[in-house]
Amino acid sequence: MSFISCVMNLDLPLRALDNAHRRAVLTAMRDPRKNFPPIDGVDPQEHGVCVAQISEFLGVNQSTASTYMRLLYDADLVSTERVGRYTRYKRNEKTISAVAAAITNQL
Repeated sequence: MSFISCVMNLDLPLRALDNAHRRAVLTAMRDPRKNFPPIDGVDPQEHGVCVAQISEFLGVNQSTASTYMRLLYDADLVSTERVGRYTRYKRNEKTISAVAAAITNQL
């Protein structure tokens, strides 16, 4: 068994976290009711936040916000749920905890 197979692969999560905007979104998503206004009466705590909310929060266009969220999704740091016409994002606490633990244990 190689050394690499013994440790969690941190490449995707670390690449996704290597951007201040993406880290800011993950931090803000800890308390989505406080940081993201509801759209169409959908509770951001229960169903997550959409790209429109994220782009407004970050002050970037929706295409950029969508790219940021795709990178976080590919790294499994967020999950998605389709609600009406929006794809909504929520933190994936299980993966975030596993990445934090892997960083602590492996480095």
